[in-house]
Amino acid sequence: MICQNCMQRESVVHLTKIVNGQATQMHFCQECAQKVQGFGFTLYPGMLSDFLQALFGHQAVDNSGQAISEDQQEKCPGCESTISQIQQTGRMGCSKCYDTFQSQMELLLRRIHGGVNHVGKVPARSGAAIKNRKIITELRSKLQELIDKEEFEEAAIIRDRIRELDNNTGGESDGLQGTAFQG
Repeated sequence: MICQNCMQRESVVHLTKIVNGQATQMHFCQECAQKVQGFGFTLYPGMLSDFLQALFGHQAVDNSGQAISEDQQEKCPGCESTISQIQQTGRMGCSKCYDTFQSQMELLLRRIHGGVNHVGKVPARSGAAIKNRKIITELRSKLQELIDKEEFEEAAIIRDRIRELDNNTGGESDGLQGTAFQG
């Protein structure tokens, strides 16, 4: 998408301004976005890295809270980046960084998004069936927990709900064959 201001560069900042219930979307390149004053904030180089440092802290620390020097920090086997370098740049060095720094990134994602699983959008056409399948999956997980806890009365209620949803979505099998409490 092209910047709406200069009409030359690729837009990298996408803003939505809502005034009197009317939403207006604007798309700017980084240079033009820095000049925009009407949105109540300014963008500057290093904004993302400053945000990450505010979340993680300015230095990497060990379990006791002691600062770890750059040469003592864990390094990515692919690019030798450290968590401090990732904090400073706001970018992973390579694809192996995701595995190497998984626990630190999970913490960051939980702070920013409240979770680590991306759900995505549900298509309007097949949305009901997809939602039902998701509910069935969650109920099956809960059913297994109840069986493990030997709470069979509650498990039977969940089993019946799964069968009801499964019949509504046209499922051939409820996946409950062979359980201890078939109806």
